[in-house]
Amino acid sequence: MKRESEIDETDGGAADCKRIDLDDFFKYVGEYGRYQKLLTWLIVLPACIPCGLQGFNQLFMANDVAHWCRVPEFLLSSTNLTMEQLKYLVLPKDPETNTTSSCSIRNISWAELSYFQKMDFTLTEGTEINDDFEALLDEIENIKGNVSVIPCPNGWEYDIVQLQDVHHSIVSDFDLVCGYEIYPTVSLLLFNIGGVIGVFVFGILTDLIGRKASFFVCLTFEMVGGVGCIFATDFWIWTLFRVLIGLTIPAIYQIPFIICLELVGQNYRSFLTVMTCLFYVGGMMFLPLISWLERDWRLLSIYTTVPFLLYYIYIKYLPESPRWLLAQKRTKEALDILEHLAKVNGTELPERLKERLSLQNEKREAEEAKANIKKATPGLRDLFKTPNLRLKTCLLTFCWFANATVYVGLSFYGPSLGENAYLSFFLGSFVELPGYLLCWMVMDRWGRRWPLCLAMIIGGIFDIATVLLPEGSDNIFFDFSFESDPIPLHL
Repeated sequence: MKRESEIDETDGGAADCKRIDLDDFFKYVGEYGRYQKLLTWLIVLPACIPCGLQGFNQLFMANDVAHWCRVPEFLLSSTNLTMEQLKYLVLPKDPETNTTSSCSIRNISWAELSYFQKMDFTLTEGTEINDDFEALLDEIENIKGNVSVIPCPNGWEYDIVQLQDVHHSIVSDFDLVCGYEIYPTVSLLLFNIGGVIGVFVFGILTDLIGRKASFFVCLTFEMVGGVGCIFATDFWIWTLFRVLIGLTIPAIYQIPFIICLELVGQNYRSFLTVMTCLFYVGGMMFLPLISWLERDWRLLSIYTTVPFLLYYIYIKYLPESPRWLLAQKRTKEALDILEHLAKVNGTELPERLKERLSLQNEKREAEEAKANIKKATPGLRDLFKTPNLRLKTCLLTFCWFANATVYVGLSFYGPSLGENAYLSFFLGSFVELPGYLLCWMVMDRWGRRWPLCLAMIIGGIFDIATVLLPEGSDNIFFDFSFESDPIPLHL
């Protein structure tokens, strides 16, 4: 540990003229000591988990369920035919699937059929079901040419046997069938639009009110959205709450990550970045297990939302960003945090550096006051001020757009790639782990530019290769499944 005498010798007169930066303190208080480890493992990394769960849990809420037009109540009360026989009577044949239609019904006034005109609408004991079915079928065949087909007038019924496995899906609860199949995809679209808006909103908010306050605003939005989804009784209300959650993705983990990144030395920032990604993927890998164990979408919402109310405990332990405090001219608060950091790490915050930092900020404030300079808040326009900044902004924006489009697309359709949705999503998440570990190994050795270029080129080649594969090639990769039957998803 450096003492002040050592600092005086190494930071001579020339150093006094040097601008003090927050990174200069880590040489003395520790780049990654006990304080930073506790912050990383108990606050920052756990904050990544809900992002993976909330970002993708909808994929397991929109399970498709076999459905058909609701059978007229008259037939249910006037016959003792089985449901399959009733479906065969009232539903026309779908020429595409060669099975009974899921979205249309024969427009027949059943009570006016001669079969029912000859009886008192109740079956006598000993009447054969098959005789009733054949008699009705014969009469329907005779009048079929004069019978029109109409969309389901009284809603739909769902396969009870399949619902015992799926329990409840937003598809069956909100009747997202027969022309409404696109609605879950619309919800995903609005969810991701919310994410784009949220990144900008919370990015601005972190500069206005600080990192810590922004995190709890973000957490509150996510909790309100998650709990609202649990009690939603209408698709559009449910989607509204999903958009609220979308506003917080990925800001919910980026904010504490930024705080931690500003409190560790430069040598550990790559490690922290990779660990953040690993915990985010860990949440994604945990999601299919939760979804497999709990098939009711409302309960799934509870399990992927309510536990994270515990994160409000962070109010006491999550520090504000010293860098933000310094930018706001709140030097004393920033130094208090650094002193606490040093104390937990078993080091000392050099008085000389504290004095120089305070004097530096006081001098800057005096100069700004003397010149009557009002500090402007950086904005989007500043990213395009110079040719160099314009080029880098455009390149990075393109890289983010390309990566996000492919990554989110593959992640959302991951459950549909194999025969088992749960296993497919788990494997699709698991394969990210080697990539992050490899990235950690090469970033500090090769820099950022070449690993980025190589990763995008290799990823692009394999993406093109998947398009060229013949239909059914997914069995090469997903030739095994859980004991439960695979469940198709509405996307």
